[in-house]
Amino acid sequence: MEYKDYYKTLGVSKGATAQEIKSAYRKLARQYHPDLHPGDKKSEERFKEINEAHDVLGDPAKRKKYDELGANWEEVLRNKEYASHYAAPGFEWRGAESFDLNDFFETFFGGGGRAGGDEWGPFVGRRRGAAGRGRGEDLVSPVELTLEEAYHGTGRRLQLQTGQRAQKAHKSLDVKIPRGVTEGSRVRLAGMGGQGADGGAPGDLYLEVHLRPHRLFQVSGHDLFCELPVRDDEAALGTTVDVPTLDGRVSLKIPPGSQQGSRLRLKEKGLPHLHGAGRGDLYYSLKIVIPATLTEEEKKLIQQLRKLREQQGERANPRRAIS
Repeated sequence: MEYKDYYKTLGVSKGATAQEIKSAYRKLARQYHPDLHPGDKKSEERFKEINEAHDVLGDPAKRKKYDELGANWEEVLRNKEYASHYAAPGFEWRGAESFDLNDFFETFFGGGGRAGGDEWGPFVGRRRGAAGRGRGEDLVSPVELTLEEAYHGTGRRLQLQTGQRAQKAHKSLDVKIPRGVTEGSRVRLAGMGGQGADGGAPGDLYLEVHLRPHRLFQVSGHDLFCELPVRDDEAALGTTVDVPTLDGRVSLKIPPGSQQGSRLRLKEKGLPHLHGAGRGDLYYSLKIVIPATLTEEEKKLIQQLRKLREQQGERANPRRAIS
């Protein structure tokens, strides 16, 4: 397996902070976005590599395992024999045929085999403490969702293993992940955590939501952010353009005289809040695109515009503030 240096892919050091990783990812994602390079296979492949690197380094748990286990960290985590070494008696999470998301929770693991600190085995299962004597541990395990799944809500069928290791029995459990979960949200599965001791009650399992990078939208809480390319004439004169939302495309008015980086808001077009209490907003950041090549007619028109502005003198000088 070829080693993939995700730090090199994002152009950051191994000791980079989470914010440095996020900033590097956003910069590169904008630079190589397929919409800005239609038909460019190299840019498309680079964009995929950038997202793959951020998917790992942007998640603290994945980043830790990548640093510890190297390039084949996912293979190690998915190895059933390796996982069973750490699994607690009582439960096992297996890949289910009905799953239609890539890499959605292939393994469920319980509370035996503590690896050290607050981590359990090679997985993210953090101890939350027991409410009473003999009660099983509460566990936290990550689940990745697409932005669309977080918006609409989704469901998964889990294959659970019950009973002692010598007498395994299996059952299915349908889990509903509600509409409106965001980065870091937790879904509680009562009694699905570590097995209790001496007849004590089992702990709970918390599914901790992590959102996969989206090709169009950045997410902050319930708000969404999108970079919107516009032509220079559209920004100068104003226009109405079609823009993407999670509900489909809508019309957005670009005011005359809009500047690079101007931010336009669509209220209540972000992610819904849990329990139906409204929605976040959707922001578009304008990126003014200058044509790389011009026709002869366009050159003549722009030359006329230049002469007109030169006649206006200092009023039309964009550098007068630094003169």
